Amino acid sequence: MKHRRFTALLFVPLLALITACGANQSAQTTEAQSQQQTNTHSQQDKSGSDSAKTTVADPTQGNWTETYSSPTDLDGELDKAWLKCAPQNNPDPEAFAWKRSTDHSKVWLHATEGQMDGATQRSCMADELDIPDATELTDSWTKTAVGDYDRIQRQNNNSIDIVWQYSDAVTASLSAQTDSYRVTLPYFWHNEINISVDGSTITVTDKEHSNYSLCTFKVSSDTNAGDIGNSLIERYQIGDTPVQLWATRWAFVAVTDPSSISAEDAEDITELQTGDTIDYESLISQVQSGDYSGLFTIDEFLKAHITVSSLS
Repeated sequence: MKHRRFTALLFVPLLALITACGANQSAQTTEAQSQQQTNTHSQQDKSGSDSAKTTVADPTQGNWTETYSSPTDLDGELDKAWLKCAPQNNPDPEAFAWKRSTDHSKVWLHATEGQMDGATQRSCMADELDIPDATELTDSWTKTAVGDYDRIQRQNNNSIDIVWQYSDAVTASLSAQTDSYRVTLPYFWHNEINISVDGSTITVTDKEHSNYSLCTFKVSSDTNAGDIGNSLIERYQIGDTPVQLWATRWAFVAVTDPSSISAEDAEDITELQTGDTIDYESLISQVQSGDYSGLFTIDEFLKAHITVSSLS
């Protein structure tokens, strides 16, 4: 019994030692596997990040402005972010520039390191557009896709240039065509509209209120211009094709024929038709008093931010 007891006592430490060694070896193996997986994921993440970046041509070609004249002069989130993030201290134009493209598709920051380097604007744009604020710069123009936007940036000597622009997918979603003409719609309408094409007619409706059109394009040379409720807004001549842009001023209809549309629906649609540049309650009060001048903000916004062009 004593011998067996001694053997048992000796066996327990040996078993514990073997178990501990096995556990240690298993832990080392698990740790190595975990490290290998971490390295693999890190490489995949880096590869994925690198694959999202491409070298592109200079995006600063085209027409740019540093001015702002009226609310209807703005169109879309980039314009709004440009205005919100604009510097307030009139920096040296040789060292710093903050511009937007005249077609409302881009914002351009040019800054000089060691002076006003644009860090405030970069951070502000990231917040306003809800995208990452990346600071990695190379000596060639590099594009990174970030959701609805592309960020294109470059560092040249001691200067920094960053351009934010809408992605190709956003631009494509705001374009439609028939067999004879193409329309390009406001950036403000991104994710807010449905577009239907029926022969030579294009109709744009609010996604949430599909029974009410924001505007309609049709091939016509008719001289009838409609009335205050439903009007011809603009005429275009595309080669031999006369195209007309029509719109119903739903704020007017809501006052004069309230059974046709609810006040809430009319407000939502008018917000899109004007680029959210008017106070709706004030507009309704004007219309009720017989003053229709505020309604023509619709015309102003549509004319400024809709393009009708040929297919070529």
